Amino acid sequence: MEKLTAVQTAARNKANYLKAKELFNQNKVDECVLYYAPSHEVKSKQSEKGRGGIQQFLEGLHETWADIQIIVEHVVAEENWVMGRSVATATHTKTVLGVPATNKQIVATFWDLHHFNDEGLIIETWNLMDSLAIMRQLELLKG
Repeated sequence: MEKLTAVQTAARNKANYLKAKELFNQNKVDECVLYYAPSHEVKSKQSEKGRGGIQQFLEGLHETWADIQIIVEHVVAEENWVMGRSVATATHTKTVLGVPATNKQIVATFWDLHHFNDEGLIIETWNLMDSLAIMRQLELLKG
């Protein structure tokens, strides 16, 4: 197989990132996790390594926020790195952070950075969620 150029690698990884988000939005977590390497690791928090860990995390999001949708607002790719800024929207239908369901729409921005391997699979992930925005919308914080 011919080695991809840096531009081709970046384009492939960006497309894989966007496809994984699309599958997540369709609640096709089993297909989504195929874009993650078997040895995948979330670096921004303590979690189970491997596809099992990311699958558990993604399924948990769908369980807690049944109608969650992620809109990728910006995505930048450079060789084996992809960074996105997205907006997540979901209805608060279950207890979250001790707050019973309000049926209000919750909107929060997050950033994620992914490191890809040579096969185009995500091997490392860092996430940063605007948790303060969520806490304000759940009325845990004022202002």
